[in-house]
Amino acid sequence: MAELDVREIPPNERHDRIHDAFADLEPGESLTIVNDHDPKPLYYELSAEVPAFDDEAYAVEREGPERFVAELPKAAPGAAPETVRLDDLDGEPHASAFPGEEPKTVRLSLAAGEGVAEHDHPDRTVLFHALEGAFDVALDGETHRVEAGELLRFDGERSVEPTAREDGTALVVLAPRGEP
Repeated sequence: MAELDVREIPPNERHDRIHDAFADLEPGESLTIVNDHDPKPLYYELSAEVPAFDDEAYAVEREGPERFVAELPKAAPGAAPETVRLDDLDGEPHASAFPGEEPKTVRLSLAAGEGVAEHDHPDRTVLFHALEGAFDVALDGETHRVEAGELLRFDGERSVEPTAREDGTALVVLAPRGEP
């Protein structure tokens, strides 16, 4: 198990160093990071952008006012076809359907008025499929209404900020974009 204490690394360099250390792991291994704050933004970033990140096995423990220890596990790849029921997935508001597998597939469940902070998904094509309810999906500040049964496809380089207009569930597929 690898360990990285990021408290002494300048904040603008931390995520790159964590991504590099995570990439060096073998499937089934995990990276332990020690941080001075809750690494929840890092969790969301890895969950959305790094298919090998096993967000279901992620764990964090606060050991002091400025000491948070998080386990970032790297999933072992699966070989057999898999079936999952979206209703059976654990995790709110995000739940990974196939942890560690491409394309990254996430169930997003939001209560009316609830949203996800603005973010992007570099090097991805994103498919946002509203299964239930309705969403306002802001792309670079321009709002697109997506209702149950509708799909919104967009370039992951765009900043996205989904907000539920009413209680809703969406299936979000983050497909890696190949070289042109």
